[in-house]
Amino acid sequence: MTDTEAPHHGPNGSHNPDEKLAQLPPPATRHSSKPWAPLVYPMYRIFWIAGLFSNMGTWMHETGAQWLMTSLHPSPEMVSAVRVSMTIPVFLLALPAGVWADRFNRRTWLLSTQFLLLSIATLMAVLARFDLITPSLLLILTAAMGTAMILNQPAWQALTPELVPPALVPSAVAVGSISFNLARSIGPAVGGLLIAYFSVWTTFAFNAISFLGVIMVLLMWQPAPEPKSNRASPEFMTELKKGMFVIKNTPPLRNALLRVLMFTLSASILWSLLPLVATEKLGFRERGFGICLGLIGAGAVVGAWFLPYVRSRFPSESLLLASNCIYASVCITIGLTHSAAWIMPGLFVIGACWMATMTTLNATAQVNLPRKFRARGMSAFLMSFALGMGLGSACWGWFALGTSLGLTFIVAGVTLIATAFAVHSKKIGSLTVSH
Repeated sequence: MTDTEAPHHGPNGSHNPDEKLAQLPPPATRHSSKPWAPLVYPMYRIFWIAGLFSNMGTWMHETGAQWLMTSLHPSPEMVSAVRVSMTIPVFLLALPAGVWADRFNRRTWLLSTQFLLLSIATLMAVLARFDLITPSLLLILTAAMGTAMILNQPAWQALTPELVPPALVPSAVAVGSISFNLARSIGPAVGGLLIAYFSVWTTFAFNAISFLGVIMVLLMWQPAPEPKSNRASPEFMTELKKGMFVIKNTPPLRNALLRVLMFTLSASILWSLLPLVATEKLGFRERGFGICLGLIGAGAVVGAWFLPYVRSRFPSESLLLASNCIYASVCITIGLTHSAAWIMPGLFVIGACWMATMTTLNATAQVNLPRKFRARGMSAFLMSFALGMGLGSACWGWFALGTSLGLTFIVAGVTLIATAFAVHSKKIGSLTVSH
């Protein structure tokens, strides 16, 4: 069942003219099997488009930052440090950010964080334009961007159930993932072209402009008024403990957090060391690196089309096991070969596996949380994600420095297969919403 209203009858049992429409299945039920069904809802559609352009800017920004470090200090530990500096603030601030997002007006909070992101991206564009960025300053500014992003992310992800009916939340998460991955397929390629023909500062400038679009949409949005309470606002630590209690006593959510941690510990190798794969194994420059990221995004977009079909026929646990093992196999292949004929198609496949894993776990977190704890729950999800990405990126960077890039990818792939089987018994349940 959804939260749509029941049929309305006039006084004395008379029927209003819309009764025949009321007898139809609720819109969420009629469209829930269609991948693009959430886009029927206008406000979700507007946010989706704004998110697409913002995600494009983010991916162009990350492409620029990673390539800039590759140019300034092309060692494995420094290149992977870009990813680490982005994720450390996420790990440290995820839970507090979730509490703040639940306590304050969500629209006002999002506007504040978007203005902060706009300011940091603009500063990076100006400094890069005049060649004032050093490796250390790049890491500091990247950490600042990570801080602003984590302050924004829990409130942003918690918006989805406010824009579509409960039955469409899994589909809405998947469609949101399509936006993210469509941007991933376009943004890095465009970013690579901008770096090649202009300079790296243009990627930061585009990202700054993309935040303006989100700000405009937030100013347009008129959310339903939040219920007022006469009780005093609870203390920060009280709210934090309540959120932790809900997470602890929700097994599917708890297992999803464990799964995302174990997955990203190994899977992070691709995101942290892909610039070196592009340069050392494939002999690419800026445009080639952008194409590599674009292939991952394209694979994720194509995979999103088939995900509802696969999800309707297999349990989530089986889907996660298969996607993790295929992802691991591609990592091992990257470690064993220098051939673009093997690596480039593998990046396309790995994009579909990443999308299937992260969308399934993200949707699990969202559908198992009541509204008042949703931002805190998503913060815990982001915290697990950041811990896995940050710790994994640092470990693989130092491992590659002491051994070789190829061996590092092989070890990461074998580790991912082992952890996938280790957590296979941790059930996350069905994504079908029954309330």
